[in-house]
Amino acid sequence: MSLNELIETHNTELFMNHEHFAEWHTWNGVRIQTVVDEETALKRKNNNVNDISWDNNVSETLIYTPVKAFPGKPKINTMVVYDGKSMLVRQSQEDMGMYTIVLTSQEAKVL
Repeated sequence: MSLNELIETHNTELFMNHEHFAEWHTWNGVRIQTVVDEETALKRKNNNVNDISWDNNVSETLIYTPVKAFPGKPKINTMVVYDGKSMLVRQSQEDMGMYTIVLTSQEAKVL
């Protein structure tokens, strides 16, 4: 088994396993498997998970999702409807069969 096949198996059987990390969400009305990482999104935003005092009413969501099951390639600076909310694709990266996508929305973060 090649390294890529081993990583893809690991992603499918562990990371995208609903008993471990994965959850179902919707992307433009299509049901997708994702792992949401709010802590990393916050750290990427202000580099300190404990201090959100300068939050400018922009909420960030970072998701991981398998490339094979995703409906098309996410395009940066396009609007999508993620879980019924209009959001902007800020960043998108493909790595080892997974997309890492950063979404932003114009709403205050709920503490």
